[in-house]
Amino acid sequence: ETKSSEVFEPTSEWQTIKPGQAIPAGLHVQMNLQTGEKQAKLMDGDDGSKYKKHAKAKYYKEYNQKKEKVVKIDRNVFTKQHLKDALRDFKDKFHDDTTTGSGSEQIQTSRHFRPIEDIRKELEGSDIFMKKDIDVIKEHVQVLNSSESTMEQLEHALDELEYFVHQIDNAKDFDTIGGLAIVIKLMNSTESGLSSRAAYVLGSAVQSNPSTQKSAQSKGALLLLLRLLAPSQPMAVRRKAMYGLSSLIRLYSKGQQEFLKLNGLETFIKLFSEDKAGPLRVKALTLMTDILTEQFDYIKGKAKMQGVEELESVVKQVPLLQAMVAQGLCAHVSALLDTTDNDTREKVLQALDIMMVGCKHELKHTSVFKSLQRLRDEWTNSAASSQDSDERD
Repeated sequence: ETKSSEVFEPTSEWQTIKPGQAIPAGLHVQMNLQTGEKQAKLMDGDDGSKYKKHAKAKYYKEYNQKKEKVVKIDRNVFTKQHLKDALRDFKDKFHDDTTTGSGSEQIQTSRHFRPIEDIRKELEGSDIFMKKDIDVIKEHVQVLNSSESTMEQLEHALDELEYFVHQIDNAKDFDTIGGLAIVIKLMNSTESGLSSRAAYVLGSAVQSNPSTQKSAQSKGALLLLLRLLAPSQPMAVRRKAMYGLSSLIRLYSKGQQEFLKLNGLETFIKLFSEDKAGPLRVKALTLMTDILTEQFDYIKGKAKMQGVEELESVVKQVPLLQAMVAQGLCAHVSALLDTTDNDTREKVLQALDIMMVGCKHELKHTSVFKSLQRLRDEWTNSAASSQDSDERD
């Protein structure tokens, strides 16, 4: 091993730095990353006068003074086993210190801390633990079923229930404990705040839920919902009733059949001649379009399985389409093309597209073609104008 007393003496040429050599400051130093070899030389323009022997002795003295400040540790003094033993003794000592003490000290400590059994008993009657959904639903149903509940309490219970019954299993449990029957009765209330909320809860409970759809139908919910659509009812009640009706008969064929038996289509057609029923009219049209689509897809799939190629004649036999055509809904729908609302226009065009197979004769009327042509020209000009604006930007 090279002694550290040897100080590197630089020149204008690259020289290898030996291990342990002291390197004066102000040199140009480089290292080979592959071999680890270090080299040094004087900086360009440096004659190396400051690195002569008289300066070398001074640097050596300062270098050794710095090295003397470094603490040397003999690795043989502390081993891993020594450290483990020291930690074990520390833990044992800490344990002994915490467990030892006089009897009076232990009694004093027990006075500060209560037994866990006492704490558990006190917490049993508190509400800090989260309740299950069915427990919350039962509490709200009890409010609805109590004759002592105020109007505010009834409305609050219905609002809370609407949140819970969205979940399919909660809706089934809600029906099982009698909540669905109570809500259907509340739809017949003379208080609009109760009837509208009850219809809303019903719609959320039966939406895409065949078991609760069947239960609600058997309890007479469909007839009550159609009654709530009457013009004599406030618009807030009629909106919730339309939501409940849509949820009840969508994807439920038996409900759709009863809807036709109860003259539900006639109720919808009356909306087209009512001035203030604009939003309801669009919702009714959307519902009819969705149900027709369901029935067409079912009929077409069944016909293909039986090898029937002529699907149009089969689709014309759908009961809802036949009823819509017979009651003049084709003309009512086409009349909505004159609206200026683009969202309504889109829904009307979707309805006409699905109804076309049964409404061809009615849609040949000149006014319908004029309305369609006007819409086509309007949207073509709008698209061209938008494209020109983008090109200018």
